[in-house]
Amino acid sequence: MSNSTAAPVHIPASSTTNDGYLFGKQGTVGIFLLLCLLMVFDFADRLIIAGLLPYIKAEWSLSDAQSGLLSSVLTLGMVLFAFPVSIAIDRWSRIKTASLMGVFWGLASASGAFAQNFGQLVTSRALVGAGEAAYAPASYAWISAAFPRRRLQLALGVFSASQPIGMALGIALGGFIAAHYGWRHALGLLAIPGILVAIALYRCRDYRNIQPDTPVSDQSRASSHWQVIRHNWSRIIRTPSLLLAYLSGGMATLQWVPIVFFLPTYLNRIHGIPLQQASLMTSGLLLVGVVAIPLGGWIMDTLTRRHPNAKIYFSTLAFALSATLYGIAFGATLDYQTQYLLIITASFAAAISGSGPLSMTQELAHPSGRALSGTTAVMTLHLLGSVPGPFLAGLLSDHYGLGQALFILPVVSGTLAVILLFLSLRYYQDDLSKIGDYKVEAG
Repeated sequence: MSNSTAAPVHIPASSTTNDGYLFGKQGTVGIFLLLCLLMVFDFADRLIIAGLLPYIKAEWSLSDAQSGLLSSVLTLGMVLFAFPVSIAIDRWSRIKTASLMGVFWGLASASGAFAQNFGQLVTSRALVGAGEAAYAPASYAWISAAFPRRRLQLALGVFSASQPIGMALGIALGGFIAAHYGWRHALGLLAIPGILVAIALYRCRDYRNIQPDTPVSDQSRASSHWQVIRHNWSRIIRTPSLLLAYLSGGMATLQWVPIVFFLPTYLNRIHGIPLQQASLMTSGLLLVGVVAIPLGGWIMDTLTRRHPNAKIYFSTLAFALSATLYGIAFGATLDYQTQYLLIITASFAAAISGSGPLSMTQELAHPSGRALSGTTAVMTLHLLGSVPGPFLAGLLSDHYGLGQALFILPVVSGTLAVILLFLSLRYYQDDLSKIGDYKVEAG
């Protein structure tokens, strides 16, 4: 890769060079689309198990708690490897690390097709999680550097919209292939396109790594990568609005992950809907985010130009609405059409607010620590949401019924997400003022 083809731009301020796009608009968007496509297959490989779950349960006679473990162990693999991978991201390359991770998780997902018992499948899912560790933070850091600030929340929203596309693809195609050819074929076939996209991404351009600002006498110490990590960690723990954004994201994840994971099973068990139709209905629910997340990013970009705290107010209200609607959907006795409509509306409200807290994890971090901040955010939402969510829902379901489980978790976690994000308003502007204007150069 060339190191001298583009002039530096300023982050977070917009630049007139290349209209603020680090690699020019066409080059930046081209790489961005590959990152989005790889994210699609990231979540397809991650959520495919939800569409296959009824078939796996039937073959191996699993409990709901064991079924939830298939999702929780994947996320645990991500958590265990997230920080080691983030070191490679900041020290070597965001693009190349993301590419190699894509190949690894694709192969790990395909290996599940050869599982002969529950333990082997659990192991393969854990390896998928290890491969997916820190892919999203690497992409967040690249997007935050490559796009002008006036388009940041929209770009993050479009990238995040790749997640529900991937979820819907994984659940729908997984359920279809499993119904016609068996669940093992579904794991193998859906891994192939993601591997091909990851290979294509490998030679794309990245930006040069940045050292944190330190006094001249400390410059030799700052050149140590571990000094950089410690320096950025000290920044993170002294930024209360950033910490509250992490925690709010964790609670929002605890709200929706159990719903997505168990909804095909719920619709089949409670309403008697055939499994393939239940998988398609869950996919339809996820596709709401394809519209809602970028729309929310655009709305918050527009509102933030008029009021600096607008995105936090907007996200807080949307989180509150989603918790209320989920509570009605799973707490009241309703026919499945009405219930499904409420679930869709609640999911739209949750998704439209997503890029606001996400952008906080990047704009409140020094450019040299954005991958670290993104990794911390992802680990927080997995440790508080994705890891315990399906397992807790399974335990609650085994004791009180699946309907009660899907009522309790979304209402409690959604309420906590609202409180935590609202508290961040007290510190946000002061924390943001501490972040300076830094040069980021194309690699």
